[in-house]
Amino acid sequence: MNDNDIAKSGSNDLRKDDALAWSIRMRGEVTEQLQEQFEQWLAASPRHKQAYDRYSRVITQAEILKSSGLTGEANTTKLVTRPQRRWIMVGAAAAAIFVFTITISAGGTPIPGSDVDLSAHAAEPLATKRGEIRSFQLEDGSTATLDSDTRIEVSISPGTRYVRVAQGRARVRVVNNARPFRLAAGQGVVTTNDGVVDVMINDDRQVLVELISGKADLASASRTASAAAAPQSLRIRTALQYRADDQHARSTARPRANSSAEWPSGWAEHRSIPLDQLVLEANRYASVPIIVADPKLAKRNAAGRFKISDTEMFLKRIADLFDLKIHRRPDGIYLRSQ
Repeated sequence: MNDNDIAKSGSNDLRKDDALAWSIRMRGEVTEQLQEQFEQWLAASPRHKQAYDRYSRVITQAEILKSSGLTGEANTTKLVTRPQRRWIMVGAAAAAIFVFTITISAGGTPIPGSDVDLSAHAAEPLATKRGEIRSFQLEDGSTATLDSDTRIEVSISPGTRYVRVAQGRARVRVVNNARPFRLAAGQGVVTTNDGVVDVMINDDRQVLVELISGKADLASASRTASAAAAPQSLRIRTALQYRADDQHARSTARPRANSSAEWPSGWAEHRSIPLDQLVLEANRYASVPIIVADPKLAKRNAAGRFKISDTEMFLKRIADLFDLKIHRRPDGIYLRSQ
């Protein structure tokens, strides 16, 4: 492969073998021409910069190991000690393009409800740990707030605004834009240009979709003729529910839970809720499960505003409200009557 071929390496026509050959070649000295070609590639797309940063970190953490087996010598690994920074730059770029090439050759994965292809490498994962609620600002200015133990995948490009909820619960506040914003979970896709939408996947793989404000539609991701029903408009204060693995995402309406609007603040407000159901909400954030030991106690109703994201505060409030004893054991925190 000559230098002119290298200059075309950012295009979709790049073959997997060409990218690998360039990656190997880049282990040599960097010429001014290659430096210029790299800078042009880096400036061509924000994704190139992201990939370069990502693979730079990978190479640095691996201590820039270089295998001499690539040149036919004995298969031993040694540390590269000369021009380290330059090698990181070109090696990372080559590795990034190599990954993009594999993705392009594989064809990517279709975004549900659209004709756009989304590759696994193009999606940027965002996640929270158990007990954590965190907000992220997306590239288009929209905001995604992730509940405890949640993972989403984001792809924002000049032609696409797409978020997939893989697990947990997320609230997406979409800024007005000509590009439709697609929010997917299971086989359902919510489309909006200006709205606030909650999406939650329960432990039993039920998906709940709720419109907090604005306008949005829910449609099936399936492209089969039997699933080509008209999109269903979301209504404020009414949640739609469907199974994540339902190929047609057939949804049913259900009343909004009292606490759903406030969860990003860590609070839940209920007019009346059985104690075991309230504890179930609090267990999303607890490091060990809270267990109501007495079945009769579990069915007693609670009312009020509870800081469910703060386990200790929640336990104190419940203990005071129902006159309970708190027993801590390795397998959980038990609530019992006095």
